[in-house]
Amino acid sequence: MPLFPRYYGPPLIEQVCSVENLTNAWRRVRSNIQMSRRDRSAGIDRVTLRDFEADWPAQMTQLAEELRDGSYRPLPPRRVLMPKAHGGERAIAILTIRDRIAQRAVQQTLTPLFEPLFLDCSYGCRLAVGVPEAVERVARYAEQGLSWVVDSDISSYFDSIDHSILLSLVRQRIDEPAILRLIGQWLSVGALGQEAESVTQPPDSPLATALRRGGELIDNIFSPPAEPPLPDPSMAHPYDIALNPPRAPLSTGFITALSLAQPALDMARRLGPLARRIGPQRLLLGGALAAGAVVVSELVHYARSQSTRRGAPQGSPLSPLLANIYLHPFDVAMTTHGARLVRFVDDFVVMCPDRAAAERTLTLVERQLATLRLQLNPTKTRIVAYADGVEFLGQTLAPRRGQSFFHGLTNFHEAEQRLREQMNRLRRPKKPAQTE
Repeated sequence: MPLFPRYYGPPLIEQVCSVENLTNAWRRVRSNIQMSRRDRSAGIDRVTLRDFEADWPAQMTQLAEELRDGSYRPLPPRRVLMPKAHGGERAIAILTIRDRIAQRAVQQTLTPLFEPLFLDCSYGCRLAVGVPEAVERVARYAEQGLSWVVDSDISSYFDSIDHSILLSLVRQRIDEPAILRLIGQWLSVGALGQEAESVTQPPDSPLATALRRGGELIDNIFSPPAEPPLPDPSMAHPYDIALNPPRAPLSTGFITALSLAQPALDMARRLGPLARRIGPQRLLLGGALAAGAVVVSELVHYARSQSTRRGAPQGSPLSPLLANIYLHPFDVAMTTHGARLVRFVDDFVVMCPDRAAAERTLTLVERQLATLRLQLNPTKTRIVAYADGVEFLGQTLAPRRGQSFFHGLTNFHEAEQRLREQMNRLRRPKKPAQTE
């Protein structure tokens, strides 16, 4: 049975490409980049926000035409390592300005279609809810007697998202080739760009020359592949997912990498209005470096593993929505089993009445995540009594101790009198300390 009902409204690509939607996307992208960072906001094409602003109406017109006629091709993101709050580093994707605008335009169009379908146990990257509401719900469950907690998060969640499963879930709601094609492109170049920072290729090499001849293969490469139906009602649980993704042969992956070189070089040629500000040699160098990085990273990726493509880049405008879509089957399965789940993207707790129930719930969590090819982070997974304190979303949750200020009241007149007494005590001036 499908988890998302099919959308039968007007074509979404026209909504994405509307002047109003793209302009709003440009405003959002522009406002999200601080003034002090606008000279350092470039993606792999070296075009900063200030460069794009110099001729943004023409750039937006070109982007809208490419999105509408299907000729749009994204570039791989630039990766930057950012320190985590509790140690370690996180790879953040820095997209090109035009790719950020295109993703934001699609995100603005798709969010109203998926947002009402998500369950109320999901609080991350949602409209009108966030960390305070998630923490309050955990406390409310504890007050109801659910005093044991399964506290965990998903290991390398964004890097583990399976493309075939994700596209299958999106396709349940949206069966529009133009939109699926865009999402497939962004996922593909995001996966290919994971090692782009450590790889360079000279722009005048024979490899760069060969790359320029691969553009005619793009349309066939980026067509969304056929995936098995999701989910199968005959399975043990109606929301478990059968996973038998086909492996992509080396030739397909290599041709994909070759085909991505053409848009990198086309990008440099299309930036004529900006050439005087940036410099044509700098643009061509950026395109050639991007092309070489894509090919080498694809070959390295295949040499390491022949597994199905995975990963959604953190930092892109569309990734939070895709992350919630991917975990929607997990939410449905857990709540159908009666679990009291509170999830904030990949960080979640499940409230239970006793330790035995918590242990059974942990087993259920592992089984449901396995259907999505996900695993728990063993260093951050534990079963703990709520009375011992729980760290969730950066806050320490603990049971309320002592009696309430209004404990024992029988009517509102008594409450009013107690409030007046408290206010009078607070207003009473303190006596100055006596000095000898």
